[in-house]
Amino acid sequence: MRERFTVGDVVIRHGRPADVEPAVGVWLAANTARRNGLPPRPEQVARARGHLRNPGFFLVADAAGEIVGMALGVQARADDGAGPPVKGLCHVSMVFVAPDHWGEGLGGRLVDALLVEARSRGYERVQLWTQADNARGRRLYVGRGFRPSGREKEEFGELIVHYQRTLPQTT
Repeated sequence: MRERFTVGDVVIRHGRPADVEPAVGVWLAANTARRNGLPPRPEQVARARGHLRNPGFFLVADAAGEIVGMALGVQARADDGAGPPVKGLCHVSMVFVAPDHWGEGLGGRLVDALLVEARSRGYERVQLWTQADNARGRRLYVGRGFRPSGREKEEFGELIVHYQRTLPQTT
């Protein structure tokens, strides 16, 4: 991937260790806003922080030094993450934009950059899970070619649904 994707005055770039806590802040603010002011549980925050500290690759939306969005891609594993790596499959995780930047197209730009990066790393397919009641996220993913697989499960008391898509071959 190119190191930087410019979106207006926001740059999409690779995340660095110093970006982990600001990215967790974006994740926390976006989740709290989506849940009408109800923050995620402490174990969810700890899990998010752990994912960001050990990513496959991590992208951020940087607005003049302020992290306003983030996305994570990791090697997918069988058995919903508990099994061995699944060759050619990237798991898209934690695509979030700070609520004051919703509607600016940053989520789409982050996903687009993440898909380009996944393809450049040799992935052929991508998958993700999102909350069933996350209409904004579901529109974003369907608009980027993701389709529901029909799989659903409950996680932290919420129904989540599985999406997947193939990545185009590069020439």
